[in-house]
Amino acid sequence: MKEHIINKAINGWDYQNSDRIFYHEGYHYDYVTDATDINLKDDGVEIILTLTSGKSACLTLAALTDHNLSFEFGPLPLSHEMPAFYLPVTAQPRHALSISEESDQVQLEYGELRVTLARSPFSLQIQRGRTQFTLSGKKVSRQPVTPGLGIRIDAQGHSETYMSWESKNGQHFYGLGEKFSKVEKSQARITSYVMDACATNSTDLSYKAHPILLCDAGYGVMMATARRTHWDVGHFCFESVSVLSESALLRGYLFFGDSLKALVQIQAEMQGKPDFPAPWTLGVWYSRCAYQTAEEVLGIKHQLETHRLPFDVLHLDVNWGKHYWYKDFWVDCCDFEWGDGHFPQPEAFLSALEHDNVACSVWINPYLPPGTAIYQDALDKNYLVKTLDGGIAHVYRRNVSEIGIPDLSNPLAYSWWKEHLKTLLRRGLKALKPDYADRIPENALFHNGYSGRDMHNAYIWLYAKVCYEATQEVHGTALVWKRPGFLGCGRFAGTWSGDVESTFEGLKHTLRGGLSVGFSGECYWSSDIAGFKGQNVDPELYIRWSQVGMLCSLARYHGVSPREPWHFGQQAVDIVRRYSQLRYRWLPLLLALGSEAQDTGLPLMRHLALEFADDPFVHAIDDQFMLGENVMVIPILEPGQQQRSVYLPAGRWYSLHEKRWYDGQCVHNLDITLEDIPVFIREGAIIPTFAEDIRHLKTFNHVPIVLQGYGNITQGSGTLIDENRQRYHWTLNNNDLNCDYPGVVKFAALL
Repeated sequence: MKEHIINKAINGWDYQNSDRIFYHEGYHYDYVTDATDINLKDDGVEIILTLTSGKSACLTLAALTDHNLSFEFGPLPLSHEMPAFYLPVTAQPRHALSISEESDQVQLEYGELRVTLARSPFSLQIQRGRTQFTLSGKKVSRQPVTPGLGIRIDAQGHSETYMSWESKNGQHFYGLGEKFSKVEKSQARITSYVMDACATNSTDLSYKAHPILLCDAGYGVMMATARRTHWDVGHFCFESVSVLSESALLRGYLFFGDSLKALVQIQAEMQGKPDFPAPWTLGVWYSRCAYQTAEEVLGIKHQLETHRLPFDVLHLDVNWGKHYWYKDFWVDCCDFEWGDGHFPQPEAFLSALEHDNVACSVWINPYLPPGTAIYQDALDKNYLVKTLDGGIAHVYRRNVSEIGIPDLSNPLAYSWWKEHLKTLLRRGLKALKPDYADRIPENALFHNGYSGRDMHNAYIWLYAKVCYEATQEVHGTALVWKRPGFLGCGRFAGTWSGDVESTFEGLKHTLRGGLSVGFSGECYWSSDIAGFKGQNVDPELYIRWSQVGMLCSLARYHGVSPREPWHFGQQAVDIVRRYSQLRYRWLPLLLALGSEAQDTGLPLMRHLALEFADDPFVHAIDDQFMLGENVMVIPILEPGQQQRSVYLPAGRWYSLHEKRWYDGQCVHNLDITLEDIPVFIREGAIIPTFAEDIRHLKTFNHVPIVLQGYGNITQGSGTLIDENRQRYHWTLNNNDLNCDYPGVVKFAALL
């Protein structure tokens, strides 16, 4: 099929208008000039505003806590928009603010929050301690450049709402989901809208959209909308940040914290924090797109065991089903019909693997192919998403599709589709890989009464939730290896970067995406090790991606061609074995970080700014990352690289492979070989590790643990997790170790 896509949106999809928010030809701007009335209510304050047109608008503010303020703005009468059912914070009670007036200024207060409002000309400043959030009043030649609050109206009269606020020298910005551009978002223009990136991570398309922006000045902004939002972070006007919602109602939260780390924890409270997944999910997963038969899977298992490569999961991708639908519709479908021809007697097959401590996961998607029993059942039960004109909504790809979408906003359809998932899991499958769900058409009409414009992003939350719940109800614990992401999806642990390019550039961009989404609520992240889109992967790239992939929060090999290490030579096998063994030895560390994620919402993988916020040099660094607060991983991102410049923050750092100490707060030029990537451990760290190599993570309580101290350490404390996810506490006091863990635990110091 011949395609011409340069002069239109990719595959005809309406992704975004990437032009600037302001001074955009074809739009009229009606912005706030005055505040006329202020009405106190039991659950907030209502501010009546006058626009340049003379029409009225309303801004509602309400306090949730002494560091979190909800806001809602729009022209009167206020429009209705779909509630943010995907955010737990929406259920929090709203509180009124106290009011006092001085001449033309009004003070509103709640706890540590202080709002200063000027009536005419209108201005608004919100303060907590020394942190200020001030709506933009920037003007050029007496004309507003980025008005603080307003409405953008197109030629057809459709209204969109926006907010702009001041940015200052030295401020840094993070978040906005999994974007493959630079992690620090200053001078960026970004659209928050979930989109199939079409097997590339070298464009601004991305699979995860989290409309959350954090500033190291001490505040964060979260938009509580599933509509498309557009962000300009000092791109058009270098002294302001703007967000525009494709809605006549601007709704969100402004929250304050003493550090980026505190802001991440606050947004995690607002979105929901992840539960603790089964420990074996943190092991190594092997996959392809796709293993074709049961015999091939058993052969892979045998080879992994022969090469003494630890692993926990073998994944069945698109070929587990009876029919491969992509060739018919240019998009994958799932009819839940098992492929007995190539995977016969699945219960016996999966049971035998489980007996050998191998779990199997399976790929699924929410698209129902026409002419199948499940499609007809959904049609008969009225469980398919409709269109605004009453037809059946279809997923379109290259102008070919009759594919249906289960309406997960319908509780009956939700339970019906969940039962199909549970039936699949009861065969002996241990985890699901939810793919797609990013092609909800905007002309869709859902059971809950909202259109595809509202539900395009929100559907992803329902999709992740139903997959997570099905797994939890069958197995008692859950991890979903999901591709799409949106607000609230971080509650359902597990994600990967999607179909990325098998190049060194692809590796660099992929890691940026993982660090970026860590600011937005996803604590467990991985990529397709060696990249997805690469038939002839270079052995050097395979080794470099394997080294860093084993030190990410999740680890899985996957791609369109073989990804097992023996396809890349004996050196690759040896290096993958050594780094896999390092990952498995460090499982107690990963589990401790998982317990921290459950308590705080902090990601396992972290941008340096989360741990070293006061270091001015770390904000531009997105080719190094922290695993927790004490381990620094230095990827090698160029072929043939023999030296690598590494920045180490203040303190002393121990080189894990060189077994020597380095001074911090300076750049070191390190000699590099293919055998290793640099890994550093911070002085003062105590890293819990297994004392011996293990083959899998299904049982490990019998394995001795060493609390490895780095530096002259005599005191410390921490958490250990057993194979049943039970927590135990250890303390070290003057070299006296106390611990209630059921296995053997010892302390050793490395000076």
